Amino acid sequence: MDAIVLAGGYATRLHPITLEMSKPLVPVAGRPMIDYVLDRVEDIPEIDRVFVVTNEKFFADYIQWAKTTVRHQFEIIPLNDGTTSNADRLGAVGDIRFAVREGGIEGDTIVLGGDNLFDFSLTPFRRFQKERNRPALGCYDVGDLELVKRYSEARLDGDIVREFVEKPPHPHSTLIGILCYLLRGEDLPLLDEYVDGDNDSDKAGSFIQWLITREEVVGYPFSGNWIDIGTKDQLDRAEHVWSR
Repeated sequence: MDAIVLAGGYATRLHPITLEMSKPLVPVAGRPMIDYVLDRVEDIPEIDRVFVVTNEKFFADYIQWAKTTVRHQFEIIPLNDGTTSNADRLGAVGDIRFAVREGGIEGDTIVLGGDNLFDFSLTPFRRFQKERNRPALGCYDVGDLELVKRYSEARLDGDIVREFVEKPPHPHSTLIGILCYLLRGEDLPLLDEYVDGDNDSDKAGSFIQWLITREEVVGYPFSGNWIDIGTKDQLDRAEHVWSR
């Protein structure tokens, strides 16, 4: 089994911090935030390769980071998507497809955001997905309808994701979809269909929104701490929470 960690963005909202440093390499409580993501990847013992998709600007930094990051369970493989700025980026879905192609990925794969920090285990999520044998979306209750407007509302009917709305102007629930997906090997070719169909490749959630119209996707609500670090305020909050 493989993992894909997305680290190809340019994090313009965090400038000047991210002008010379990729966001997932920014330290939180003394460690690069991507290290916390890999801690959770280790919850799934089946994973033996982790592809970290970055860009030309920061590729050398990830090569150096990988050399100094000891993980006995899996191999860390940085990938360079060839982009050099926010203007020519492939987008999250484009980077997922790039990793699948470049890594020759064919089996079950977990996709995670390199700037999403969370302290809950991925073990039950993997068990849930295997039992249902469907692509799975990680969900999280942010507890505030106003917050949902920043993210993606996930509406579940039992386990099934019935609706997935990016940045809903009028959300009905506080449950959101987070950048934590489990895709089966048979789902991966749909990335080509999606990207080649001239769909939005920038936001990973747009792929999920499209996917639920083609096959059954199940949703798994997590509980614990989760922070999508997009702004300085969120970075400061993560520093406070993870320092504890």
